[in-house]
Amino acid sequence: MLGRGPAPDGTGPAKRVLVAGGTNFDLIVQAERLPEEHEKLRGGTFSALPGGSAANTALGLARQGCAVRLASAVGDDALGRACLDDLRAGGVDTSLVRVDTAARTGMALVFSSGGGKRMMTFAGADRGAAFGAVTEADVRAVDHVHVVGEPTRPLVRLVALARRHGRSVSVEWNGRDMSPLARGPALNLMNADEARRLPGASPDDPAATAQWYAETLTGEVIVTLGPAGALWASPGRPPLHVPTRPVEPVDRTGGGDAFDAGVIAGWLSGGSREHCLRRGLDAALHVITRRGARP
Repeated sequence: MLGRGPAPDGTGPAKRVLVAGGTNFDLIVQAERLPEEHEKLRGGTFSALPGGSAANTALGLARQGCAVRLASAVGDDALGRACLDDLRAGGVDTSLVRVDTAARTGMALVFSSGGGKRMMTFAGADRGAAFGAVTEADVRAVDHVHVVGEPTRPLVRLVALARRHGRSVSVEWNGRDMSPLARGPALNLMNADEARRLPGASPDDPAATAQWYAETLTGEVIVTLGPAGALWASPGRPPLHVPTRPVEPVDRTGGGDAFDAGVIAGWLSGGSREHCLRRGLDAALHVITRRGARP
């Protein structure tokens, strides 16, 4: 059973959150550019660290004072054990993380140049089986469900369970059209590059895209704008833009995941749209000015 201690600000019990999505092991190479064909390019700092968008957000939510349980999957290997150890050390309940004895832990190869990044992911343990194993009792035991990944049948089922039992929902779009999961009240989180590639997007106007999706989905749409901050679109209300303070990024890996955690935690605590965006931006700044997704 997911524990529920006091919130760190003393305002009441900690909000209980179930996060469903991927757990990876990240290989991060600092490089100003990718090599040309047949070129041997010397990289900068190399890091091998636990990662994965859902796992990063789960750990971020725990740091934000939430009681967090993660539904995911890792392989029965050293990388999977390292990922689980890191999550448990950060206060995340991993009892719904499936250890797949027939598969390896998923991996991500990240080329980071401080202000930008390129990423390749490699499939590993079947997280769909972990999502399918989440029970109604597991959903009733939390206040909120956050999902990351493709809109597969197990993830659609999990969101439907949350809505059936009156639990709030947030969806990380992560470059995909997540409309099948997101119709109705939900926090929909994406970045501006992802938003401009969506069906019906206004390529040069993320605020217009966010507003169109907010009205169409009848939900909240939150878009990060890089150094320009973030915006929040709600049905029937003008979009709100909140700037951020300028910094020199070191590694953007995990910045969006930390932003999600700050926004969700702020929203669960009853904060205004501006408060939630500022909380998310502050969390992202903490990550992108350091190396790795979970500094």
